Amino acid sequence: MGKSVSVSIPGSKGDKQKKKINLSPIEVLILTQLRSRELRNNGDPVGQYGYEMIQKLNELFAGSWKAKSGTIYPILSKLEKNKKLISGERKQSPLGPVKKVYILEDLGRECIDSIIYERFEGDIEFVMRYLNLLTPFLVKQDNNDIKSDEIFEKMMSIPLKSVKIAQEEAITEVDVDLRMKKLESIKNQLEQILKQIY
Repeated sequence: MGKSVSVSIPGSKGDKQKKKINLSPIEVLILTQLRSRELRNNGDPVGQYGYEMIQKLNELFAGSWKAKSGTIYPILSKLEKNKKLISGERKQSPLGPVKKVYILEDLGRECIDSIIYERFEGDIEFVMRYLNLLTPFLVKQDNNDIKSDEIFEKMMSIPLKSVKIAQEEAITEVDVDLRMKKLESIKNQLEQILKQIY
């Protein structure tokens, strides 16, 4: 699940050199989260506190994994000091003490853009194949297997969950546009699925 990406970095004589950077799945998610915040802000850098990042990661994982400070802060330190993909700046928190705010560096932005735009279809394919891998658990023939029925109902709710996520309250104008595009796309896809079924 980790990603590696080759990016151009300035060499000692000003010329560009290719550098391969390996990222763990959690590092990819952290960079994606920071980049998503920027894109929602019309491309302007937007920082994020470590604690806020942990909360957002836990929302993303929806209980399947729990991000903890003992895991995330060392990763942030590695992304900042070793890989030079993010930088941290100490700022006064609105609620009290000075806290470190993390923002993307140009190299981090280039890495995550490359990963998302070039490998997005493969990630979607992985999710679809994973859901297919779960199929035997959904069709167990044991009538007393209530868990199987619960899993089946949850799987069947995926299109509705997609609509719900698309309808969530928009954060910015960019989100409003994206929400409308997502809803239109979901509608078109569901119409295609219904045509194939009937």
